[in-house]
Amino acid sequence: MWVKHVFEIGFLMGLIGSIHCIGMCGPLVMALPIAHQNNFQKWRSLILYHFGKISSYAILGVLLGLFGSQLPLYGVQENLSIVMGSIMLLYVLYVFVIKANWSPSIIHFNRVYNFIIKKMGLLFKSKNKTAFYFIGFLNGLLPCGMVYVALTSALATQSVVKGGFIMAFFGLGTLPALLMVAIGGQYFGRSVRLRLQGLLPVFIFSMGVLLILRGLNLGIPYVSPQAGIGTTVIPCHK
Repeated sequence: MWVKHVFEIGFLMGLIGSIHCIGMCGPLVMALPIAHQNNFQKWRSLILYHFGKISSYAILGVLLGLFGSQLPLYGVQENLSIVMGSIMLLYVLYVFVIKANWSPSIIHFNRVYNFIIKKMGLLFKSKNKTAFYFIGFLNGLLPCGMVYVALTSALATQSVVKGGFIMAFFGLGTLPALLMVAIGGQYFGRSVRLRLQGLLPVFIFSMGVLLILRGLNLGIPYVSPQAGIGTTVIPCHK
């Protein structure tokens, strides 16, 4: 049962976060060297790229889940939906209200970031088809606010397995939008990406509210069912 809960939280975060991905990762996806490839090769390259990205997310989720398992965060798993919804509301408040021009500039210019960018540049020139997997893997390690939010959920699961799964599902949630960018990038020009970025806080805030409502188990059909995400159902008999 927990797989369904983790899937809903991770996938929904990825789906909402994909709006951010279109603006941040969209140009990189459109720059993938696949123009000269036939349709089969293009899809193979894109699948390898996204599999690499999801792999890095899953590994990060495992590490954060392991770290979280060592912390005394009692009751967090049972209220994961409420915890994640609250974090998303705080994220919107801090990034889009308190620090409207927020950007992790310190992270952007550190050695790790520069190392990743340098390696990605070399992979873009590679003729090896597996290069697309490693481009995606490295891209998943680049600084991203939405990834940080998702990693917080992996930490809150306090589980290696759940942490890995929630980040893998997060990666799957970003897949539809980025595939559209890769295949029909001409429809996602800079102006479109900027408009979508402008809607990002609205979507994140709405999802945060929805997660909190689902975690409260208010008995509202579809919005807050009695057995919502991140809750533990205790049977009345053995």
